[in-house]
Amino acid sequence: MARTCVGFAVVALISVIVPAYGVQAYLRECLWSVLEQDFTDVEIIAVNDCSPDLSGLIIDEVAAADPRVRPIHLKTNAGLGGARNAGLASATGQYVLFLDGDDTLAPGSLASIADRLNYGDNPQLLIYDYARVWWDGHRTASWADEILASLSASIFVPREHPRLFNLLPIACNKVYRRDFLQGLGLQFPTGYYEDIAFTYTVLLEATTAVSLNKVVLLYRQRRAGSILGSSSPRHVDVFGRYDEVFAELDRRTIAPPLRKHIFDIMVNHYVKILRHAERLTPADRPRFYEQARQSVRKHNQDWSSVPKQNAASNLRTQLFLNRSYRSFTFYNRLDAARLSLRRAASGVYWPTRRAVRRVREAGRLYYLLERLRPIDPNLVVFSEYWGGGYGCNPRALFERLPELAPALKPVWIITPEQAVHLPPGTAHVAPDSWRRYALFARAKYFVNNVNFPGTLVKRPGQIHMQTMHGTPLKNCGLDVLRSSVASTAVDPVRQPKRSEGKVIATDAAQSMREFENLLRRSDRWDFAISSNAYSTEVWSHAYPCRYQWLEFGYPRNDALVNATTQEVAAARELLGVPMGATTILYAPTFREAAGDTAMRIDIEALLDLMPDNSVFIVRAHHTATESKAIKSLLASGRVIDGSKVPAILPCYLAADVLLTDYSSVMFDFAILDRPIVIYADDWSNYLQTRGAYFDLLAMPPGLVARNPRQLAMVLAGSEYSGAESARLRSDFRVKFCTYDNGQASERVIASMLQAG
Repeated sequence: MARTCVGFAVVALISVIVPAYGVQAYLRECLWSVLEQDFTDVEIIAVNDCSPDLSGLIIDEVAAADPRVRPIHLKTNAGLGGARNAGLASATGQYVLFLDGDDTLAPGSLASIADRLNYGDNPQLLIYDYARVWWDGHRTASWADEILASLSASIFVPREHPRLFNLLPIACNKVYRRDFLQGLGLQFPTGYYEDIAFTYTVLLEATTAVSLNKVVLLYRQRRAGSILGSSSPRHVDVFGRYDEVFAELDRRTIAPPLRKHIFDIMVNHYVKILRHAERLTPADRPRFYEQARQSVRKHNQDWSSVPKQNAASNLRTQLFLNRSYRSFTFYNRLDAARLSLRRAASGVYWPTRRAVRRVREAGRLYYLLERLRPIDPNLVVFSEYWGGGYGCNPRALFERLPELAPALKPVWIITPEQAVHLPPGTAHVAPDSWRRYALFARAKYFVNNVNFPGTLVKRPGQIHMQTMHGTPLKNCGLDVLRSSVASTAVDPVRQPKRSEGKVIATDAAQSMREFENLLRRSDRWDFAISSNAYSTEVWSHAYPCRYQWLEFGYPRNDALVNATTQEVAAARELLGVPMGATTILYAPTFREAAGDTAMRIDIEALLDLMPDNSVFIVRAHHTATESKAIKSLLASGRVIDGSKVPAILPCYLAADVLLTDYSSVMFDFAILDRPIVIYADDWSNYLQTRGAYFDLLAMPPGLVARNPRQLAMVLAGSEYSGAESARLRSDFRVKFCTYDNGQASERVIASMLQAG
């Protein structure tokens, strides 16, 4: 999205409004966190709210250094709400972002915001994540990532998602379309808790919103000076704020379930203020409680028609309705005692952990004893994705083994849930069983598309075949050090773990240990398989260890190169594709964000625009799951669960078109020379969080859509099958499909046997 012109004036995309009062220690950092972004289509409205310190002078100094800063010096103190109103009145940007003078924006935030706004075709609202930055420098993430991730696949109506109202009700975790705010006539009130009515009104009124599951706001937690952390009788302003919220609910005739949800939020907020150690003096607490009782009685109603009510909120409501302040304090003591009991119960954790450690030590001893036995020259260990499946290159090699090396004895390391997909009679062990130690100690050959665990110590004479699991687009191995997820994305070092959303600051020493472990595991490789010269170059600096490249193509792609019309028909029958259907395979990659399924398109809306014979095959990434919305469409017959088969090969063969984002499936599917569509709705954010080796948008395998409207045009209009799509695919195949000639399995097995 670019600047627009109004008359002869150039209008910025985003106006950042920064109120300043008593923030001289942080204001300069705040302003430069905006100005130093890699996105420049922005103006800053810096409002000096008659600050008694040097804040006004700092604003003028930064404005002199960068004309994008427009100072406003108020003649009288207006408070935080009034200062924001003044900034809003002066803003000219298409969108407005509020940033308090002691907070900052994370690097790359504005570019990600602009990308998501473009995705949403100018939505009224964008909601993003934040992290608290404490006085000692450590950061803690909010718990919003799960909610935002679940919404990231679509444009949504906020009031249809009640959990959004549980997010911290601050103005600074959103971007607002300015004409939307103007149409509402929305202003911040004076006094404390000015964000509550503003936030809930916006959530109730907005009809088009998008989410950005990325930490944008670095929310400073000051040791002293915070309004809501200080004692004041003005905390009673909270009652007026909720009166305004319920007036808005009345005006819109909001349904009882959402009204009850907001009512519970209000009740719990009152309890939080009463429990806060510093907001109320002992003398003020009883008076505050009585006013809270009046507010609860005022907004309470018969909730019997509302299902799934919150028991804790209901109990607190009854306390306010029927009990005195003394009863409330007694309830607080009981609640504190309950928490103490929970902490005491956690005392079983350490004894349990010690017992687990003893079991592990016994397993290591067993491993050492097994290593005294000779290596079995015919034993081959196969594994895929940390024992999580039966597919990819290891499966392709395993299936050719009886024909090419019948003397070898294969054993799979695989979970019991996935073992059902193995051919009957195939030997297998669980990834956490003791039997794996015997395999580690005595097997001659090891075949994996990721790394075996660090407990495996390679013996002289053992052969490790690293098959890899795709052509790399996103940064991998040591190259991940260049990205913002360096501590969690060392693929394929170890099984990726989802962040728990607690502490997001990365310990540098721990991060480097992760990469040192990566190199130690990769040092065990004797061979690594490549499918093109590009991959050989990239993998070589991502995993700079001593192993031999086998530039034979991927064994799993032999089936694509050699596919017959009968095999294509069999794949369509296996998946249940209707006769004569045009089949779109939707196979996105995962996102590092916790809880993000990466299922980012509205399939139902697309199907409404496409011919009746159009069918989607949905194949989730092996670390992700299908969304509930997609699962609900399976019964329609126009959506097929492609994740029900252990390997993706039948999905490839059955598909007429591939729809993906940044997944390596595009490189494999290109072998079939069928149309490919790239849906790159969050490309800028993906580059910043994970990084990529080349600009996919400049060298795509087919047409690219950046938002739902563009995607609908490409798919519904069948543009994906046109001449431009064919040209892009041809150029892509020349670069990335060079080594796949249908003979990879034979050549890889021959190299492995020759080395043994």
